[in-house]
Amino acid sequence: MSWRDPLDLYCERTDPGLWAEPVNALTNLAFLFAAAHLLRRMGPDTPAELRALGGLLGLIGVGSLIFHTVAQRWASVLDIVFIAIFVLLFVHCALRRLHGWGRVAASTAVIGVVVASALIALVARLPALNGSELYLGPWLTLIALAATCPQPVAARWLRAVSALFALSMLFRSADLALCETFPLGTHFGWHLNNALVLWCGMRGLLAGRSARL
Repeated sequence: MSWRDPLDLYCERTDPGLWAEPVNALTNLAFLFAAAHLLRRMGPDTPAELRALGGLLGLIGVGSLIFHTVAQRWASVLDIVFIAIFVLLFVHCALRRLHGWGRVAASTAVIGVVVASALIALVARLPALNGSELYLGPWLTLIALAATCPQPVAARWLRAVSALFALSMLFRSADLALCETFPLGTHFGWHLNNALVLWCGMRGLLAGRSARL
């Protein structure tokens, strides 16, 4: 196995060329637009962790754009690592800012999310999910955060995020199954909807009254 091995994982890609997934590539601009909008809304008193999340949202788009153009094994790491860092920091910030948890308790919970997500992904490894089992743990975590959030405005944002992310996973899972009937695939919907998911999640954090960061 070489880090430069080409990967063909989505309907839109029919050859190893750099521009074989134009729609999947260009829809990553949605992440950059979402990040730019959020960063503009943040004032000088915005906690550094929230600014970091805004920057990570943009990096998610950059990493995915590189992967959907280069389409090699090393680039797939970029497609995952920024998402993983964002999710873990988001959960930590939500527990502290919205739920009022202390730093140690929130950090312990984040470790628990990592372990639980890994176990769920192993148990739920089904071809129909097309790799989306990796995101079942974060989705269940979002549902739990929304259900237990004591701040009404933030809770509404988190409920919207939970519902939208379910739609995102549907887009991601259906891609290969629909290749014959819809050659473009549905992975671009994963990008567009996830940009909305992360934007809404950040709006929920920014709506939090408590800033115990």
